[in-house]
Amino acid sequence: MAAPGVAPEELRGRISAAVGADYEVAASRDVAAAGAAAARDQLSWLQLVLLALAGAALLVGAFLIANTFAIVVTQRTRELALLRAAGATGGQVLRSVLGEALLVGLTASAAGLVLGVAAATGIRNLARAFGLPLPAGGLVLTGRTVLVAFAVGVLVTVGSALGPARRAAAVAPVAALRQAAAARTGRIRAVVGALAVAVGLAATAAVLAADAPVALLGVAALGAVGGLALLGPAITPALVRLVGRPLAAAGVTGRLATDSAARTPRRTAATALALALGLALISFMAVLGSSVKSSVRQSYAEVITADHVVESARNEMLGGLSPAVYERVSRLPEVAVASRLRYGHWRDGDATGALTAVDPATLPRVAALHLTAGSLAALNGGGIVLAEHVARDRGLAVGDELPMTFSRTGTRRLAVVGLLRDGDARALSTDYLISLDTFARLYSEEMDASVLIRTADGTDRAAAERAINAALADTPTAQLRDQAAAVDGRTQMIDQVLGLVTVLLMLAVLIALLGITNTLALSITERTAEIGLLRAVGMTRRQLGWMIRAEAVLVAALASVLGIALGVGFATATVRALGRDAPTVLAVPAGRLLVVLAVALAAGLLAGLLPARRAARLDVLAAIGTP
Repeated sequence: MAAPGVAPEELRGRISAAVGADYEVAASRDVAAAGAAAARDQLSWLQLVLLALAGAALLVGAFLIANTFAIVVTQRTRELALLRAAGATGGQVLRSVLGEALLVGLTASAAGLVLGVAAATGIRNLARAFGLPLPAGGLVLTGRTVLVAFAVGVLVTVGSALGPARRAAAVAPVAALRQAAAARTGRIRAVVGALAVAVGLAATAAVLAADAPVALLGVAALGAVGGLALLGPAITPALVRLVGRPLAAAGVTGRLATDSAARTPRRTAATALALALGLALISFMAVLGSSVKSSVRQSYAEVITADHVVESARNEMLGGLSPAVYERVSRLPEVAVASRLRYGHWRDGDATGALTAVDPATLPRVAALHLTAGSLAALNGGGIVLAEHVARDRGLAVGDELPMTFSRTGTRRLAVVGLLRDGDARALSTDYLISLDTFARLYSEEMDASVLIRTADGTDRAAAERAINAALADTPTAQLRDQAAAVDGRTQMIDQVLGLVTVLLMLAVLIALLGITNTLALSITERTAEIGLLRAVGMTRRQLGWMIRAEAVLVAALASVLGIALGVGFATATVRALGRDAPTVLAVPAGRLLVVLAVALAAGLLAGLLPARRAARLDVLAAIGTP
């Protein structure tokens, strides 16, 4: 704290002169700002995930809004036709529907903003439940957030209603007063959809066969989703009858449900695709997460030959182990060799990179490393070993220099003394290796991240563990792990992120399931006369209820087939593309995907309960008399 009359800048200069150039003096506000910036950088991945999930939810909502307005416009065809016959122009009808969409968008945006603020607190608690604690602090609601929420809500709603509004305005008054005809699928729409799917397949093939950037898979995904949205009405009848064969075999009720879904392909396709998007993202994350975990487990088992690992019990990658842990463990007669690792950060342009410090003399005795150029022993000269893909991306070879910026020493140019196989680098959780001596010159930290241990020949495993645990008794933050436990610690973050993202994606799935309920409820009004005739010819309330519920399950089954196929397909392509840098194992969690399928079908059944109940309670005579 500066004395009265002493400016903070003056105090900082005096302290700097007193302690010398080996120390950096900073103002408290600068330290606080740096800490806040670091926290923002650490949480940037979560912001990207939440924005991506919000985009997925908006896309799902757009499909449902367009579907709802299409149904409403169809049901109000006679009303709109009377307006046209009374002198209303097509532009007036268009503005009427869009005005309705504007009011819906404003109302929904206001409700969504309130629910979003409430959900923000829930997300913090949810992240904490999955082991991802967020910094403490109050909720911040800025004016920009409010404006963006209303702008996005209104634009998505009005944009989704534009298609149905144009169809309403294009209907001639005389034609509209006739019996409504079944909606036709435009050939141009189908052709454009097929081309979009072809573009998606071509982009995927380019990534897999021609070493195109992995980001091109995003273009492929957009092409596939957009193509299915356009092509959906053309292929839905065939898909519905294929997926609905088990229902059709169950009896008349199942066949009627299948026919009902197949004869309104545009509506069924939009409803199913909304749910398919959520299921595709869940399937994608499940396959990608399982593949990454399997790859980490395999590479660790192949490279790390140590019998045990001492790590921080809280999985603190950048520290957590006192140097005394290494000293105590290495002196035990039950331990043949102990090799410690330290992790540090460095500035790489505008990004932050991580490196690993190792002991070149002891590491080869606890890890089977394969260098494609140079040698690990050359690290003693103050150089750096790079993973192969890093050297390839940066255009570096042994003998070149890599400029690196450190908070303590500023920019230093380290000579490249070796290239490490990518799989081995992944086992060590880094792409950059330096020696412990170099680390001591570049960093002021003295905490170890882990200690790899090989027990002495002839030593009983249980005896070695007892001796090591006794040496760690005074260090409660240190934990002894075998290889399996060490791998679990490294993949724990994957499980946490995967669980959090899956739960958040379930919100998009819930929106889509509400869309099934909404679509069926609106269709009940449209099919009132048909339902009355079915009841009149002998269908019971129970059979009618099962028919509606079967239709909901059929839509959910169609969405599950499309969603899981899309998710697994793009996850497979992503894993194969990532395998260009390091061997990556494709692991398809069949059990988890079956659970996703079962939950989707059960949720579809629940989504059909209210529409089925409403249909079953219709008065038969009143229903038959409905025009």
